[in-house]
Amino acid sequence: MTKVNLEKRQIDLIEESVKACEKFNYLKRLYKDGKLSFSAIEEFVDDRGKSCLFRLKEMCHDLYRNSDDALYKEKLYDITVGYIFHEAMKLRENVYQLEYYRPKTFMFKDKVGEKEKKILKEMDSLIIKAEKRLREGISELRKLFKELSQQLKDLILLYRDNYLLPRFLLENQRLLISAYGRTGFKEILKELFQNGKSKLLYFAGLSYLSSDYYEEARDAFKKILNLENLNKEAIFFYRYACAFALYFKGKSGEANFCAQKARKIAKNVNIPHSFLHKLDGLILELKKEQKLMKKKF
Repeated sequence: MTKVNLEKRQIDLIEESVKACEKFNYLKRLYKDGKLSFSAIEEFVDDRGKSCLFRLKEMCHDLYRNSDDALYKEKLYDITVGYIFHEAMKLRENVYQLEYYRPKTFMFKDKVGEKEKKILKEMDSLIIKAEKRLREGISELRKLFKELSQQLKDLILLYRDNYLLPRFLLENQRLLISAYGRTGFKEILKELFQNGKSKLLYFAGLSYLSSDYYEEARDAFKKILNLENLNKEAIFFYRYACAFALYFKGKSGEANFCAQKARKIAKNVNIPHSFLHKLDGLILELKKEQKLMKKKF
């Protein structure tokens, strides 16, 4: 497995994990309101591969279970997800029993004879047990998901060097806030990036640039400048991203203006050579285009 592929799969696992936590929170609300249905459970857990927990379980197995390189936190996460899956499948069965069999017992109560009343009484007993198991299952899953969310936070911190992580955090703030709350999300950013939001935007911008997403990078660095308008590195990368974004839109004159501005700023800022080399290549290409245009006219 290549490093790029591994990093992508790590981010996919984090995203599916947060979605599973969000889905369980939704199911808890339904249960509290007496509206928990089998169709809602099916989206949460199933054995056919169409639910978020099934996908998460398979992702964990693929990444960690048979890997000699997996760390103990990753192995523990795999076990926790597996345990949650099996507990959720029990919950699914109890919801099915209550939704499909409880109404049917009421249909016959006034129609059966004395002999049949015995089986209905037994069914009533089983339904009461299913209700109890459902209540206990929700409580158990609540505890397990609380543990999982803490382990997931540990994984996020473990993958701090994953170049896709800042981009994911920036694009999925609402999802992460729903899982950890605003305070919890800020704590994650604080542990990952010393300067919180600004650093998140900075590293997300660099991540976009590494994938040649120039407009997204430009927007990230522009947001930094709204917070810190004298940040020279942010000014450079904003101009840099603008130059390439404009160039690929066919706006050579504006691209050249931004490229020249970026190159001028770079004289007073410690910018990695790879960016300067690419910027110089763009400036050279723009000069060639200008010469061709002059020859035509």
